[in-house]
Amino acid sequence: MINSSHLSRNVNHLYHYKLFQSVSLSIPICLTLLILGWLGSPNFAFGQMQNYTFLMSLDPQNSDEDSNQEDDSTNTDPLPQPEGIDVDSEGNVLVNDVGHNQINLFDNTGKLIDTWGSSGDSPGQFSHPHGNENDDDKQRGNNTSNQQASIYIVDQNNNRIQKFTTNGTFVTMWGDEGEGDGQFLHPHGVDLDSEGNVYVSDRDQPSIQKFSTDGAFVKKWGSQGTFEGQFIQPWDVAVSSDDRIFVPDHGNDRVQIFSPDGEFITSWGSSGTGPGQFDGPAVVAFDSNGSAYVTDSGNQRVQKFSNDGTFITEWGEEGEGEGQFSMPEGLAIDSVSGKVYVSDTSNNKVQVFVPSLK
Repeated sequence: MINSSHLSRNVNHLYHYKLFQSVSLSIPICLTLLILGWLGSPNFAFGQMQNYTFLMSLDPQNSDEDSNQEDDSTNTDPLPQPEGIDVDSEGNVLVNDVGHNQINLFDNTGKLIDTWGSSGDSPGQFSHPHGNENDDDKQRGNNTSNQQASIYIVDQNNNRIQKFTTNGTFVTMWGDEGEGDGQFLHPHGVDLDSEGNVYVSDRDQPSIQKFSTDGAFVKKWGSQGTFEGQFIQPWDVAVSSDDRIFVPDHGNDRVQIFSPDGEFITSWGSSGTGPGQFDGPAVVAFDSNGSAYVTDSGNQRVQKFSNDGTFITEWGEEGEGEGQFSMPEGLAIDSVSGKVYVSDTSNNKVQVFVPSLK
């Protein structure tokens, strides 16, 4: 005969055992999912949250050769008013030296290895070289894959774009002053998509113009205003790896995003000093994970976002010391090392930061 009390106790024991098994399995599964989510976050590095630490400043006087800078008694700083900056696939850093109207090329250790350009309006000369782009990072297997890399310089006060080989040999140029197609009033930023099309932001003719790689006009969009697709001083233009067009809309304190044909997709940001807010966004750059970095020039900082505009982190404050800024503008990220280069324009230097741990 079956003892009912024994049976009841056995059933209870079995129930509690199964419950213990279920809880025991659930805890490590939940912990695993939590850890994986943490590891997969865009701000995670080596098990801790990622920050950015000052490494060094670029110095044109750190060179084995004569830097060939022009004599200019008004420019006593070694790197007066640096603006446009870009990093090539070998980690070399291209810096637009506005004070000397020339282009400086540094290697990945910070040593000056080449310069070219001078003041003027002839081919290869500049009057306020603002933005730049080395297109070797855009060689993604499309129709540019077999072409030699080129460097594009926004020659701001000459209202034109100049194209060079990577050793500084002049190739071609296009643009002149005006409001028509292919003309400029104040060109500012330049970038290329994966097909080799060139995009140029015009600050005073608030628009983005699209050209072929050799300067043939393709299309134009934008106007003065605060609505979607309108701008107040579009400071730069940056193309993501999926060919979305990011425009820091400087006067509207936002970043607008478009298709390659100029169709509005979305925007993020607002005026203010909080995370994700701006006071004059200047330049957008991307790391190898697709995260977007923005120089927030009026707030004297750099902000980092996921590619959908979610705030991740920030660093910088007003000042002249390491990690401090005065009107930071140019911005570039080395996709291999993760170094972040910031043109600290009014402090007359380029600061270099590396990912670190909080």
